[in-house]
Amino acid sequence: MIVLGVDLGDRRVGFAVSDEEERPAVPSGFAAVRNLDQAAQEVSAKAETERAELVVLGNPLNMDGRPGPKAKEAAAFRDMLTEAGLEVVLWDERLTTTEATRLLKDAGLNRRQRKTLIDANSAQRLLESYLNFRRRRG
Repeated sequence: MIVLGVDLGDRRVGFAVSDEEERPAVPSGFAAVRNLDQAAQEVSAKAETERAELVVLGNPLNMDGRPGPKAKEAAAFRDMLTEAGLEVVLWDERLTTTEATRLLKDAGLNRRQRKTLIDANSAQRLLESYLNFRRRRG
């Protein structure tokens, strides 16, 4: 099954996608957005283009694991996507942006280069975490 990873931000939505065997998770660009309605349209279009059967949406929990204001926004966004006909799973995204930033810095990319790649790479980290969980679970 093709799975789409989504990193929802205030101004950009990052994407990653798996192949039909759910390997590997690869960055798949981003969309600039102004609001949740536009973000939902972008995610729906990306899911259709990629033929994704499942969307894994980042759930920005606090470091102690409790939901904060952004987690409530993610849950509302999940509901919007579900109403649009998508199957959506919320998945813990703690530290995905930090890890993606570190990897891009280690690759020698400057701040401007990282800015265009960070959202998709965060989505990749999120999706890879989810896919690893599914493989371990069987």
